Amino acid sequence: MKKIILLALMSTFAISGFINEAEIKAKETAKENNRLCKIFINKVDTYKATMRNDGLAEATLVSYEKRMDLYCAAPAVKAEVKTIAEVTGEVKTVLSLKENARLCNIFSNKVETYEATMRNDDLAKATLISYKERMSSYCGTSSVRS
Repeated sequence: MKKIILLALMSTFAISGFINEAEIKAKETAKENNRLCKIFINKVDTYKATMRNDGLAEATLVSYEKRMDLYCAAPAVKAEVKTIAEVTGEVKTVLSLKENARLCNIFSNKVETYEATMRNDDLAKATLISYKERMSSYCGTSSVRS
């Protein structure tokens, strides 16, 4: 019986230390995300105002915007969550680079397949435009075909 009580007390003591450590780490991560979010918001605003009109400048802007979205999307930083219906003209992007690459491949294949087999009507053209927008969102502007 003494061993069980001793084991329970030691387990409680060990677990409580890890919980506090995790909470501290979460707060530090939230502060760092907030700091980086502010930095990349400023970078994007400044870069948009002074950027050149070429592909490299667009790629740089896309890179800054992805990092801004990454750091500003953290739960402790994000002030409000918009639904897809509220965001007009924007495609929701995924934060993970692996997931973006996977979705880029999917929508690149969809665009290629759909262009080869699509009908010649307005609905088909709208669908193709939608696929291209999502592809450009996940792949970046440099890989979008006209």
